Amino acid sequence: MSKKELLYYLLENNTNISVAEVAIGLIMSVLLAFFIYFVYKKTFTGVMYSKNFNVTLLLITVITTMVMMIIGSNLALSLGMVGALSIIRFRTAVKDTKDSAYIFWAIAVGISCGSGIYSIAILGSIVIAIILFFISKDILDDSTYLVIVHGTEELDEQKVTETVRKYCKKVNLKMKNITSVSSDITYEVSLAADKDNELSGELKSLEGVNGINIVTYNGEIAG
Repeated sequence: MSKKELLYYLLENNTNISVAEVAIGLIMSVLLAFFIYFVYKKTFTGVMYSKNFNVTLLLITVITTMVMMIIGSNLALSLGMVGALSIIRFRTAVKDTKDSAYIFWAIAVGISCGSGIYSIAILGSIVIAIILFFISKDILDDSTYLVIVHGTEELDEQKVTETVRKYCKKVNLKMKNITSVSSDITYEVSLAADKDNELSGELKSLEGVNGINIVTYNGEIAG
């Protein structure tokens, strides 16, 4: 094939796709999009769940499938689509870095369905979902908390630290505020979810302790 013939092949419309193939691609895209929707909702661990963002993931999957079907192997359409999409600007910042991975997942599924490679879309989605469910259950590591102890000037910091270390695998002193009438100590700890009541109960029994706050901490305070 000469250079002229190759250029003509790339520039001409080579998108020969039947209505049945379009229907199958869109149906698969919608099914996998709802699968992504379900996985995101069940594995969300942030502060506030956003249904609008989840719906956006669903739409991204289907729209990407449509775009891939339109482009096909046509170079001219591909370049035109790049130019058209370059004018789009996202005004809302992605707050959780994991949300970016979901966006790439939706795009990858859309590309696979639009190209008719359903095996990659299905198997890849299953593997990703298993990883996300596994991680969301905190099987690999304990949850991170901020343990804030409020007390009087009689509070024994050493006893408080020993008690915290008794129930927590990792303990880092984050803040200590000691005045003539009060004491506030904050620890960053790794704590199993079923140990928080035992920890708070023993801390409250210590002399000089007025109150205790145990706050979920994953880079942002979730309360």
